[in-house]
Amino acid sequence: MFDKNLVQEIESFFKGDIETSQESLEKNSTDWSVFRIIPQIVLFPKDSEDIKKLVSWVRQKKESGGYGDLSITVRAAGTDMTGGPLNTSIILDMTRYVSGVLEVKKQDLGMQSGPTGHSYPLVGFARVLPGTYYRDFEKKTLSQNMILPCYPASKNLCAVGGMVGNNGAGEKTLKYGQNKDFVRELKVVLYDGEEYLIKPLTKTQLDVKILEDTFEGRLYKSVWNLIQRNKDDIVKAKPKTTKNSSGYYIWDVWDEEKQVFDMTKLFVGAQGTTGIITEITYSLVPVEQFSHLLVLFANDVTILPNIVRDLLRLDVETLEVYDDHTFKLGLKFFKDFLKDKGFLGALKYGFSFIPELLLMLRGGIPKFVVLVEFASNSLDEIEQEIEEAREMMLNHKLSLRVLKSDHEMQKYWDIRRDSFKLLSDHTKKLRTAPFIDDIVVPVETLPKYIPALTKVLDEYNLLYTIAGHLGNGNLHVIPLMDFNDPKTEQVILELSPKIYELVSEFSGSITAEHNDGLIRTPFIAGMFGQKMYTVFEELKSMFDILYMFNPKKKVGGTVSDIKKNIIKPRQ
Repeated sequence: MFDKNLVQEIESFFKGDIETSQESLEKNSTDWSVFRIIPQIVLFPKDSEDIKKLVSWVRQKKESGGYGDLSITVRAAGTDMTGGPLNTSIILDMTRYVSGVLEVKKQDLGMQSGPTGHSYPLVGFARVLPGTYYRDFEKKTLSQNMILPCYPASKNLCAVGGMVGNNGAGEKTLKYGQNKDFVRELKVVLYDGEEYLIKPLTKTQLDVKILEDTFEGRLYKSVWNLIQRNKDDIVKAKPKTTKNSSGYYIWDVWDEEKQVFDMTKLFVGAQGTTGIITEITYSLVPVEQFSHLLVLFANDVTILPNIVRDLLRLDVETLEVYDDHTFKLGLKFFKDFLKDKGFLGALKYGFSFIPELLLMLRGGIPKFVVLVEFASNSLDEIEQEIEEAREMMLNHKLSLRVLKSDHEMQKYWDIRRDSFKLLSDHTKKLRTAPFIDDIVVPVETLPKYIPALTKVLDEYNLLYTIAGHLGNGNLHVIPLMDFNDPKTEQVILELSPKIYELVSEFSGSITAEHNDGLIRTPFIAGMFGQKMYTVFEELKSMFDILYMFNPKKKVGGTVSDIKKNIIKPRQ
């Protein structure tokens, strides 16, 4: 229970809501991870002034001694799968008041290249508060025919603050990139309790900034010196995969070629450990008017890299995959997809599956279903690319379908996007256990990697699904586990390092888009090496001297923390 005197002190300066009821604490004790951590107090700030005063108050308390456990953990929609927004002290929930779209404006911001090398225009920007749900944000951008393309599969449930904090990504990341590629500017409350505008600086602007005798100026100077001292190690440590959400993105801060210093990269993906984001400015891309979907059915894992290699010659919008377990799950709980469609809509949706049923009757359920989306404002252009892709895939002797209508395409996206929710909604004794859920390896290694992965998983007799972003080599592995079984905790603690060692063998990353949180922080040193982990520790201490921002995430977390906070069997 939070000290009553401390609550009274907060009440003296805090305009927002203060909650200490058991109901509120319980609500904020879980996310979508395997943890349950009861906080002491939940605060709902009215604005950035509330946040500034809170940060200053916590810092003063910790500086005075006796308040070592006092900390602030920012929470948005709570859809995190790593325990990132959980802590035992203060939870700062942004969704009640620090939400809303401040501005959406069309503006020619030039061209940008994505991971596949294809260029696309940036046609505008939006300023948005971190507690805003993405679904509400998207309505505003779509009204001006623009979109933020790096949304995750949880786009209807997540908030943009969490997307930035985790460097979120999703199905369109193959073409466009992750959150870090679209964050133009951030407003952030730093350790000194002041709010700052963080944006890319030229070298000349950086030289001026580091001469300032302020906390911000000293911070820029410290980060610059840290990068210069460890330049070679930082370059070597950058993951070789096209997606990554592990560690701090220190390798992306200084662009030697462009002579640009961009410290937004140390807040994107940092899970609120370096400061508290109060406003986000995003770049936006145009909405493509037309889209078609090429659906491939594959039974041979060795064909997957060849599919990716050939298709990436074209301007592919998305390249997704899910396994037979996921497909069976969609068929088993088919009725879930019929909700809110009405009688005629449900009938039409049901009939749309007849070709797939006939296909399965002839050849069985395929091991992998691959979704290849093409989008453009030119229907002729899509038709041409679909035909080229179709011919390529027929050369690989794959069964396929070309889908052009929205209702036909939707069924495949429903299965791909909603598999996690289906598992969560329909498992009573067993529940989803996302702890190795976001591994990524180079695509060319998949033929050897997937069998090695499934071999390790099958040693534990787990029921699991595999789905993900084939074009990036990013696989989401979601086991189903019984958390009333005392062996479950041990399986998680044994299996995690085995999977991460396997990922390292294949030059991958332990997390592509879901981030480190409590579940993966203990394994960051194993991925990057102790020397780079020490750089991360130095970086954290520069931003957060007394470790008051979301402790034990990114650095400082241990396997003991996982064991202590994992969901326990009911007594």
